[in-house]
Amino acid sequence: MQERDKARRIVDELLTYFFSNDIEEIRIGVNFTSEGFSVEIQGKTEQEPDSVLHLLELLNTPRDLSIESYYDELLGLTHHEEEDYHLLGLMIDEAEISFDTPIFEIKVYRKK
Repeated sequence: MQERDKARRIVDELLTYFFSNDIEEIRIGVNFTSEGFSVEIQGKTEQEPDSVLHLLELLNTPRDLSIESYYDELLGLTHHEEEDYHLLGLMIDEAEISFDTPIFEIKVYRKK
């Protein structure tokens, strides 16, 4: 899977999270470097989404290279469950979440 395709799939999962939590005015940035890429997604909400610390824990699951070939099969669903974010965590190296009312932001990093 090409790096841009991986970034697109990660953005799709994060965007689904934002939509599911009624976060508005969403902005997305993707930056590719020779070391990998980062994704930043932010939006506006008056309340921090429920279980945000649990989401951070799921996203910071240690990366598992063996999962990448199964990514489409595992995350190709239209309805997202909590374990989907755990699977997303297996695809990335690091995640950060911040909330400074009203800005909610998630940053993820993936090394090549």
